Amino acid sequence: MPCFRIVASLAVAWVLLLVPAAATGGHGSAFVTTLPPAANVWMDGNYLGDTPLFIDGLDGGRHYLTLTHAGWQPQHTAIDVTVGQVTTVSAVLITSGSKSSGEQPKGTLSIRGAAGAKVFVDGMALASPYDAQPVVAGDHILLVQRGATKTTSSVRIYPNTTTTVSLSPRATGAGQNEQAEVLVALDDYVPKSDYTVSGDEIAIHHNGFELECAVGSLNYILNGREGTLAVAPAMVGGRPYLPRSLLDRIAGTKPPGH
Repeated sequence: MPCFRIVASLAVAWVLLLVPAAATGGHGSAFVTTLPPAANVWMDGNYLGDTPLFIDGLDGGRHYLTLTHAGWQPQHTAIDVTVGQVTTVSAVLITSGSKSSGEQPKGTLSIRGAAGAKVFVDGMALASPYDAQPVVAGDHILLVQRGATKTTSSVRIYPNTTTTVSLSPRATGAGQNEQAEVLVALDDYVPKSDYTVSGDEIAIHHNGFELECAVGSLNYILNGREGTLAVAPAMVGGRPYLPRSLLDRIAGTKPPGH
């Protein structure tokens, strides 16, 4: 009889080990970023690391997130994780000395080497001299125009912090009057139904073209062939921006007004 009880207990133990694996519905993931970075991430009361942070193996459903950073106000939020998908969380922290007035936190943008040029942030002209310019915290499109030449790049502004951008001088004369690459909004060229954005990854399926690229990366794959961009894609105000020459090729024609 004692021997039978031991065998029966072992059989039950094996069943208990096998049931969770068969019954589990899978897991989801979360990608957490903050401005400024290096914020502590706590989920469901457990410390998981610092931002930017990819969290894998999460059970589907609601989880509670706390973000802390020395000198900044803690943020608390709830996120819903879907099995098989990556949930993106982006947070702009507020300094401890700031009052919660509903206004967006701002930083300062200083631009060096812009003498004689016109400078725009998200299409809005900045006043010269281009130093100590107040700009809402987050990612922005910076456009510099010298005569007929335009260049664009993405710039990230942190709350209550000065971000300095140094522009390299450009030669003038023969061969220098060709317009440089410019970033433009993807949804001005391609219908929203024809592209997807997952975290930093952008996938476009339009006009017979299959394009894969990523925010902040110069590498891309077009119809299975790798290539290199002159300027990296950016995300501004929740809208993806890509090089105009690439979108002209994919869309076939320029959008009205361009």
